[in-house]
Amino acid sequence: MKKTFRISLLIISVVLIGSSIFFTSCKKKESPKDPDQVAYDAADGVNGARLFDHVLDYKELKDTDLRSHSDFFRCKVCHGWDLKGQNGVAHGQTETANKPASADVMLVTDVRVNDGIREIYDHIMNKGGRDPKSGTYNSKMPDYSKMLTEKDAWDLVKFIKETAHETDDFYTLTINADGSHSFSDIGKNGDAAAGLATFNAKCASCHGADGSKINIYCHGEWLGDMFRNDPHEIQHKAVWGMPFDYTHSVTNGCPDAGMMPATGITDDDIRNLMVMGQDTTAFPSYHD
Repeated sequence: MKKTFRISLLIISVVLIGSSIFFTSCKKKESPKDPDQVAYDAADGVNGARLFDHVLDYKELKDTDLRSHSDFFRCKVCHGWDLKGQNGVAHGQTETANKPASADVMLVTDVRVNDGIREIYDHIMNKGGRDPKSGTYNSKMPDYSKMLTEKDAWDLVKFIKETAHETDDFYTLTINADGSHSFSDIGKNGDAAAGLATFNAKCASCHGADGSKINIYCHGEWLGDMFRNDPHEIQHKAVWGMPFDYTHSVTNGCPDAGMMPATGITDDDIRNLMVMGQDTTAFPSYHD
């Protein structure tokens, strides 16, 4: 009896082990995750936004020649704060000795929708493009692989693909027959009272209660002026801030062009702030 029992246990053990081996071997092996997707998932769109604003400032690159031609290395100069290039606020911008022409591609719609993350990454790095050290400055895109790390490039991909705003959500831009442009419906359906609450909590300590504490870039512009004249820039900097402005601060000696931190405010907060900023009494235009 004992012998029969031992044989039965042995048979059962063999069957169980065999079944385990069979099911383990049949289990579908997980495919390794695409390294591009891993890099993209780890990327930071806020850093991408600050790089989009000013590569040289974000990277703290102080090369004198590059600094004297810094607009040829700013994504926003070609693509505009609204990422629409010639079809947005940068319409009609032609190449000069100090500035490239605006781009003919719309990053926030065409590229975001139609291009994959690797394709956008390769476009950003642009290996073989205009050499930053060549002393040649024109509207051709630089070879950013000589200036950016892989992480920088992925941060920019994340910004373009996900983080950047569709500015039609914040205002209506009209390009006029004479080539000028105008804004209307600034802060679409925003709430001024809610905007003031956000402003007092997030912005007033630096900008002052009426936005007049900082003479922006020392250009004779207070925050009220920006709310009314530059909502395309407000929608970017109000949430993602800006890196230390080396050109205005160091080169030009402006005390009002320091680093601005990211605030983390929402799209609704931005709309509310924009509506609030249309009040010329509460947020006056610059004056001596």
